Amino acid sequence: MNLKEIRLAKGLTQKAVADYIGCSSVVYSRYETGDREPSIDMLIKIADCFEVSLDDIFGRAKPDASRLTAYEKALLSAARNADERAQQDALNMLSSHAVGIKKENPA
Repeated sequence: MNLKEIRLAKGLTQKAVADYIGCSSVVYSRYETGDREPSIDMLIKIADCFEVSLDDIFGRAKPDASRLTAYEKALLSAARNADERAQQDALNMLSSHAVGIKKENPA
């Protein structure tokens, strides 16, 4: 989790976050170090305190559709509308022609 990074970026102290979420500074500190895992309810309170999503806390990147080319958008649309076999065939074909990328079987 990126709790410390987010907290520092927001200019908050551990005590301020702990007070907001209703726990002691020691408990919150353990969340940051990974010595203790917050419950789902506590994670939601932390996300609210930081004004971020849970994806941000877990470091999950969100796809940025604005960076896709028209061609990439057309490929994505076609893939979403194709049946499972066509999706797999297309993936296999494109993967076999990939240059400089380690080929992996996603299934």
